[in-house]
Amino acid sequence: MPFQRLIDSSIRCSTLLFLFLGISAAGSTSLLAETQKKEGQKLLEKYCFKCHRGRRAKGELDLKEILELKPLVIKLDRWKHIAQVLDEGFMPPEDEEPPTKVEKDKILGWLKKEVFEFDYSTVKSPGYEPTRRMTRHEYERTVRDLFYRPDLKLEAQFPTDLKGKSGFSNSGNTLFMNPLTLERFISASDEVLRLCLPDNPKTESELLTEKRIFQPEEFNEGTPTLEMAKTILTKFLPRAFRRPITESELNDFLKLVQTALDEGLTLKAAMKRAFAGALISPFFLFKIENHQKTDQPYRISSYELANRLSYFLWASMPDQILRDLAKENKLQQPEVLKKQVIRMLEDPRSEALGSIFCAQWFGYEILGTRVRLDPIDKPWCTDSLMKAMRDESGLFFSSLVRENRPIDDLIKARYTFLNEELAKHYRIRGVKGDHMRRVELYSSKRGGLIGQGSILAITSFPGRTSPVVRGRWILDTLLGTPPPPPPPDVSELSEEIEERERLSPRQKLELHRDNPKCASCHDQIDPLGFSLENYDYFGRWREKHRGKKIDTQAKLPEGVEFEGPRGLRRALLKNRKDDLRKQLVRKLLAYALGRQLEYYDEATIREVSQKVKASGDRFHTVMFEITSSDAFQMKLNPKE
Repeated sequence: MPFQRLIDSSIRCSTLLFLFLGISAAGSTSLLAETQKKEGQKLLEKYCFKCHRGRRAKGELDLKEILELKPLVIKLDRWKHIAQVLDEGFMPPEDEEPPTKVEKDKILGWLKKEVFEFDYSTVKSPGYEPTRRMTRHEYERTVRDLFYRPDLKLEAQFPTDLKGKSGFSNSGNTLFMNPLTLERFISASDEVLRLCLPDNPKTESELLTEKRIFQPEEFNEGTPTLEMAKTILTKFLPRAFRRPITESELNDFLKLVQTALDEGLTLKAAMKRAFAGALISPFFLFKIENHQKTDQPYRISSYELANRLSYFLWASMPDQILRDLAKENKLQQPEVLKKQVIRMLEDPRSEALGSIFCAQWFGYEILGTRVRLDPIDKPWCTDSLMKAMRDESGLFFSSLVRENRPIDDLIKARYTFLNEELAKHYRIRGVKGDHMRRVELYSSKRGGLIGQGSILAITSFPGRTSPVVRGRWILDTLLGTPPPPPPPDVSELSEEIEERERLSPRQKLELHRDNPKCASCHDQIDPLGFSLENYDYFGRWREKHRGKKIDTQAKLPEGVEFEGPRGLRRALLKNRKDDLRKQLVRKLLAYALGRQLEYYDEATIREVSQKVKASGDRFHTVMFEITSSDAFQMKLNPKE
């Protein structure tokens, strides 16, 4: 960016001056930094505090308040925006005295040192993973594994979980247990026991659950009833609570069984009462970790690590192998952990990474609910088509992880997953039947995420495409480099431009960019969106729009030229692969930890990204490095 070159030049000149005067390099650097800091803050106060201070601060930006937050990178996005509007002359406003070029360079030089070159290793911390309840996705998958019923469907009984700032529904700061949610969990527990342990099991699944829960090998004809109950609970409760149980906990549940037996209930009915109590226990519904009284980072237990692993990779409870390794305290050993990560990724339960993580990261989970077309006007847009579009992206991402593909394949993979209806939507021949299957791609029209209908549909408006929305999705969601928000007095398109129907989307946006305030952002956003204009608002390929050939040529601010989705893929991998890698690590880390990331997590993100790059950019490496990190295996109590 232009202001960075100016800052570099200014710093070089200042350093040479210090050296000429005979001042030591270390001393000059420290003195220079302190001088820059004082001058930068003083100039910011002079030119910006008039409008951006106190309760009436314009744009809800109180500079005095965010200056007091140390380090400044706590509000990194704010400072990025401030640096850009200063550099491009948008602020101060035209009716206010602007800083001179020298003064502006001093402000930007200070921000470069304090914010953009900040040493994150000085603030590295594992953070704190709060106690949180299971999401509806996790609840369904956990109950399936607990009762050996992979066919169980329970998600629909719960309201949709809110998303935190992390973008994921498993974020601890949104998973509240209100009375309505508790009521749903209670009713769900009754439904689980009704479906999994009926009085007269008939189906193969019911008989299997009955056998594995109620007929341990230790039983014989002379086993006392309460002893049988104790044996059953000794096996069931540690699985339900995902940790060893205490003698006191076991006795509490045995009392429930004894009371039921005294009332004349059969052993099976008495045990179901105990199971019901377990299913509404906080130790089942919540992911609880031990709290150590210390102000230093501490390592979580082996059982807690097993839980973090299983809910990260499976969105479900640990299996017997993980529990056994936790019992032996072997899970923290790097070679053991790596072997388990690979095993778990190859397990079918890792599909949760595609159906939950990927859907929430890229945002296509709303396809079919908040994003859908009128079935009367568009009868081809069926629920089954939209489900197939969601499944395509989920199965695609899961395959990349399971097969240890390179990260590049997110963008350029030459295969996808289709059924007959979705293949027809894409005009791809030779796919028959309703089941989704892997299909090799032989045309550059499709390939990677950006050619999938789920992404293209959610980045469009109803009935029309939006190069702006698609371009912003690539920058923000896919690459993690969002453009700054638009100035408060500028809309996406002026009413006058929007009403000129004869203009193409490209022509309208070119008129919009005549405004210098708009051009700086749209020069980054629009080319990315223009390259995808061959896809209509629901992902179908087209060569023309309103009878005119679609122009998909694009040029980025740094001079990179490309055309169409094929050119976009090449441009992204050649020029933005580091951003893609870092965003993948950032999103997986937030999902794995179940919390929003903080400024101090940047050190972990950078360390993991560097290791992934050095080892060949494979998905298994990403997963192993995240699960090996201090952020995943340790915690630091929040300051009271």
